[in-house]
Amino acid sequence: MAGWRDGGTAGDIATRVHLFAGTVRNFLSSATEKLGVATRVEALERARDHGWL
Repeated sequence: MAGWRDGGTAGDIATRVHLFAGTVRNFLSSATEKLGVATRVEALERARDHGWL
């Protein structure tokens, strides 16, 4: 099962963390908006660059 670090779908992530896929999509959308990026990959890169992960 793929996870957010390796491009997993919202459904894959939801299964892993025991949430609904829609909830994960909402969390991802909110995070990318707050970080000022367009994609989850950019969000991950920004988080790594700032030492958040």
